[in-house]
This record gives sequence, C-alpha cells and structure tokens, in this order.
Amino acid sequence: MNGLYFIVLSNPFQQLWSLTKITSSVPPNWRELIEVARWAPTIHNLQPHQVKIISENEAELFYNPERLLPVEDPESIFTTVALGVFIEHLSIAAAPFGYKVIIDQIHNPVSTQSTKTTLFATLRLVSTQEKEELNKELIFERRTSRTDYNGDSLNKNTIQRLEKEARKFGQDFFYSEDKEIVDFVVNLNEETLFEDLASKPTRDELDRLFRYSKKEAKTHKDGLWTKCMGFSGGLTKSIFRNHNRWIKGFRKKLLKKYYMSTFKGTSTICWFGGQFNTTAEWIQSGRMFARNWLIMTDENAYIHPFGSLITNANANKKIIDKLTTPENSKKIWMIFRAGYSKIPTRSFRLSTNQIVIKA
Repeated sequence: MNGLYFIVLSNPFQQLWSLTKITSSVPPNWRELIEVARWAPTIHNLQPHQVKIISENEAELFYNPERLLPVEDPESIFTTVALGVFIEHLSIAAAPFGYKVIIDQIHNPVSTQSTKTTLFATLRLVSTQEKEELNKELIFERRTSRTDYNGDSLNKNTIQRLEKEARKFGQDFFYSEDKEIVDFVVNLNEETLFEDLASKPTRDELDRLFRYSKKEAKTHKDGLWTKCMGFSGGLTKSIFRNHNRWIKGFRKKLLKKYYMSTFKGTSTICWFGGQFNTTAEWIQSGRMFARNWLIMTDENAYIHPFGSLITNANANKKIIDKLTTPENSKKIWMIFRAGYSKIPTRSFRLSTNQIVIKA
C-alpha cells in the first residue's frame, strides 16, 4: 500500500484530512470520501443518495425512492440538486489526494414513481492538477441557521467570492440589503409557510419527516429535527397533528409571532439565477450551490434557504415580479437569507454503512 495513503488511514486525525494536498497514484478510498460527504445538505435532510462501489476509481450513485417528496418536489428537481451537492462534496473530499469526482454518465432522471433503489449516475475518480480552494473541513463546519441573526449585512468580500464562484458555473448571484426587499421576502416566506400548511397532503408528508425529539432524530438520523428548526417538538407536533387549533384566533397570532421572531436581525437576502431546466443543469446548480455554501461557511456566515418561495407557484410569481431576475432565459431557482448567528444545532446523518450498497 502506498505509504502516504497508509498514514492517512491509520491516523484518526488525518482521517479527517487536515493535511494539505497529497500527490498519490492511489485514489482515495470511496468509503472515506462518503464519510465526509454524508454531511452534505439535502432537501429536508432526507439523504436519498446511496453509493455502490465498483472499483477504486468507479462508483454508482443511486437514489432511494422512499426518501423523495412526491407532494413538495413531485418532479424531484431539488432532490436532483441535492445529488449534485453530494457529488461536489465527494469531489472536495478527494482533492487533498490530488483527485476529483466527475460524472461519467447520468442514467435516468430521479422519479417519484420508482419503487426500488434506482441507479442515477456513474461517478469516477480522476487525478487532477487543479487547486481546490475549499478545505474539506468546511463540510463538517457547515450548518443551516434558522434562528435570529445579529443584524450585520453580509461581508462584501463574501459577496465577491459568491459572485465569482457562481460565474464559474455560468450562474448569477444577486443580493439585496434594501429593507423593503428583505421584509418582502421574509413576510412572503411566512405567508407561504401557512399556505402550504393549509394543505393536508403537504402536512402529512412533512409530519412523516419531522423528528419531534432528540431520541427520534438520533434513531432515524434523517429528517427535520425540530431543535434545528427552532421550534419545540411538542408545539410542532401539535401544529401538524391538530392543525385546526392553529388556523385562527390567538393561537394563529401567537404562532406567527413566534415564527417571525426567528427572523430577527435578517439584513441580507440572496438568490441565484441560472439555466435550470434539465437533469444536468440541476446537477450543476447543486455543485455550484455546494461550493457557495461552503464559501459562506469559510466566511463564518450562515444561510437559511427559502425553498417554498420557489416550489409554491403563487409565491414564485411574486418573487419574479419583485426581485431582479437573470437574463438569457435563466431562472431564479434558489432564495435564501444570509448573515451571522450563534452556532446552530447540527442535524444527524445516516452512517456510511447505511449509504454504501453492499455488493
């Protein structure tokens, strides 16, 4: 076995790869890459990805149809984006060894009609001389912050880095610190949340994904742990399972007030625009989003994606009418608030053994 590779495998601290780039003829181990990439963000923390290791250079990426969203993401667009995020995390994890992960072939679009674990893409590890600017340690540090922010606007250096990275993928990065725009987006997000909650199919789908206690979150290692959402488990369970109690009167006012308090200090709204019509474009968008989220982490900033402003048709029309939109048939496909907050709780993740498909 290559000497440097053996050192990495045998040292628990270097197993997290705080080393600088290692030049090796031996590709990094797929399982160790997955051990890092499993911390990638996915829609509602569903983690649909599964990997079958074919050889030291090749792996197949599958998706588990039980981890899809037939109601909220019926075309699996944002699940596909999340697969792109996962692939980019694998590639960043491989960079210290002088390798990157490329897609050899996309086999079939993700479908909520699938009834079994389904092959999505073939991945390959290839050697590279390209310098990776993002440290893989950022993957462990990255969080979603749904709590109140401290009121500071996003750092200008951070904005420049985001703009530059987006351009590499042919995408546009926009942001606004205008209070009218910020308030518009935050308020629309709140309105859209309550509109979505009025739908029983949506409530039922989300109720299946919520983890109302640490015990549930730790047992399942997936889904939406209420502590990460900034809500108590008992309150959230009541909202979903006793919804009629929360649709009018003082309870509705109390709930809205509580929810809006978590947005205190929001001063920057950001959005991405790009080609967003095909599986390949959704994958590329995911790879770009992964890198920009890690850039945010590197800049000690947090984000909170507003996915419903894209998936809800009414909200999406209002967004297009209000915000600066990209040119050349590009679409606004991601909106989020960005800023600075206390360190958020980190959600649980499936283990590497649960992700790897045994041959």
